[in-house]
Amino acid sequence: MQSVTRAATVQRTSLPKTVFVMAALWCASADFSAAAGTMRAMVVARGELVPQVIAVRDPEAGEVRIKVRAAGVNPADWKRAARGGADAYVPGWDVSGTVEAVGPGVAGYKPGDEVIAFFEGTGGYAQYAVVSTAFVARKPANATFEEAAGIPLVAITAWKALIDVADVQPGQRVLVHGGAGGVGSAAVQIAKHRGAYVVATASPRNNGFLRSIGADEIIDYNTVRFEDRVRDLDVVVNTVDNDTAARSLRVLKPDGILVNVAGTVEPESCAAARVRCATQSRNSGTPIDVLLSEVAKLVEAGKYDVHIDATVPLADAARAWDMNRTGHTRGKIVLVLED
Repeated sequence: MQSVTRAATVQRTSLPKTVFVMAALWCASADFSAAAGTMRAMVVARGELVPQVIAVRDPEAGEVRIKVRAAGVNPADWKRAARGGADAYVPGWDVSGTVEAVGPGVAGYKPGDEVIAFFEGTGGYAQYAVVSTAFVARKPANATFEEAAGIPLVAITAWKALIDVADVQPGQRVLVHGGAGGVGSAAVQIAKHRGAYVVATASPRNNGFLRSIGADEIIDYNTVRFEDRVRDLDVVVNTVDNDTAARSLRVLKPDGILVNVAGTVEPESCAAARVRCATQSRNSGTPIDVLLSEVAKLVEAGKYDVHIDATVPLADAARAWDMNRTGHTRGKIVLVLED
């Protein structure tokens, strides 16, 4: 497991001067700690990722406050920041940690419980995070906090694509594009759990990894066009781009399903190929808390593995984004916070 450290760089924007004072203190001193009622967080402001001290929110009815131990890094984090916007926000889709406080009406969790949680793109890059229990599940007992933080977003995306949309059945043939990435590796394992024959596209360096998580066949996308290797597939999960989506229509059997996590294809092309083209939605199908609990059971049963490509301190989140932008992450990059 690689560890990356670097002094965080504060970009000068029009944020209030106090932000830069707090950020400089955080970067300069490992002993700096937020005052009572506040917490350290990474904030996106005018497209830049900067450290800031912000208020800690109390949980409301049906919510828990989590003391964050680790937070997953996803392409969605830096892609949203690149779109800009004037409003500052704390990024982050998935965290692991311990319940620190519960809101009114919460009966299923208590302070000290180890959990994983999913966020709608905001809230994870901080010492504390507040979320509805509808997006929380217990952390797998055999997973580290770093591994657990790599579960929520990618597992939800893969599950929704393969189970809620495609309803993969035993014996079906499934192709996963970008099989070694975060969503791709989750999709390989969930498809295998459903009893499918799984084909994955990847670079040769990831062959051993993909075999270890259940891929039956691997196609080197650098040297082979996948449409020259496979035919009559039941399901294709595309995590790559538009071109891959369009080419995937050629390898599906009639009435097969193309689920686009990334990339799109014109509906007319899908109709002409006699295949179903779909996208996964987090707002339908299996409830998030139930889904996360089911994946946690797979982890505990040794049927789902989270590969951590690198761990990076929270204050160095900008470096983690740079690493993730290369597109060569195997599994997940995770931000870690001190105990």
